[in-house]
Amino acid sequence: MLNVLPLRAILYQLFFIVLAIAVEAIVLQFYLGIGKKSSIQYASTANLFSTVVGWLVFFSSDRWLPQPWQQQLMNYIFLDEISNYSLLVVIAFVTFLGTFVVKLQSLNWLDLILENKPTSVTEVRDRTKFQGKSAQRQAFQEVPSRALAVLLANSASFALIALIILIRTVSEQPVAF
Repeated sequence: MLNVLPLRAILYQLFFIVLAIAVEAIVLQFYLGIGKKSSIQYASTANLFSTVVGWLVFFSSDRWLPQPWQQQLMNYIFLDEISNYSLLVVIAFVTFLGTFVVKLQSLNWLDLILENKPTSVTEVRDRTKFQGKSAQRQAFQEVPSRALAVLLANSASFALIALIILIRTVSEQPVAF
């Protein structure tokens, strides 16, 4: 275990959390049709929970990685040095899928805690059962898919964060003449 405080990694993590909350709140507000305050609360809760779970998974799974991967991952986190871009892409993809699942589950738990009952598709189908196909299609489209909204929000925040990391990485590379 290193006795080094990765201040740069902590600051970037805080910056990315704030950025992800802002982007995901906008997407959740638009796709779920909820208010600004609720969308910010949902995005904040989901991102903070997924960050804590992510770091717990990282620290518990680090010891099972092969030694070269451990070294490369520690170099990236603590020293901001990248030697294997393909490993970084794989880790980013696994992180994306993991945070999507954790964020979706955290929103479900948050609804259970707050005792909010989201409108289900079967309830809408029952209400429009005898109103014809166009009414059923329109009512089905009104029901937001929480999983799709969380996937789009997670995708938007990950895309923006990846763009910032790419810009930072490219701008810090020495220019060869």
